[in-house]
Amino acid sequence: MHRRAAIRRSLLAQPAFARPTFAKPTLARVRQLALIGTGWSLIGLGALMSPLPGPFGFPVAFAGGGILLRNSADARRLFVRLKRRHPRLLSPVERIRVKLRHRRNAAKAKAAATA
Repeated sequence: MHRRAAIRRSLLAQPAFARPTFAKPTLARVRQLALIGTGWSLIGLGALMSPLPGPFGFPVAFAGGGILLRNSADARRLFVRLKRRHPRLLSPVERIRVKLRHRRNAAKAKAAATA
């Protein structure tokens, strides 16, 4: 049984007055869901653009995948699983991710040093 299903069942097994009340989605959660939707839209747009002449579809889909990896835990889990199964196939993607992570960390350190 999946963890989410187990949690859902345990919550539903409790009496109604003992169930936790879920708050309205915060701005951060709405932003995260919007970014996940944007990532999926870009992947779909890249798939639609792939038959066109030129390399237009792949970079668009790649950008959508990057947005998904930053904002979706499920996408990260899938990426890690695929990376373990096919390390040579996904090594270029991982190199780009590491380079961008180092660049981001260097910018944060520089901003912290100047502040």
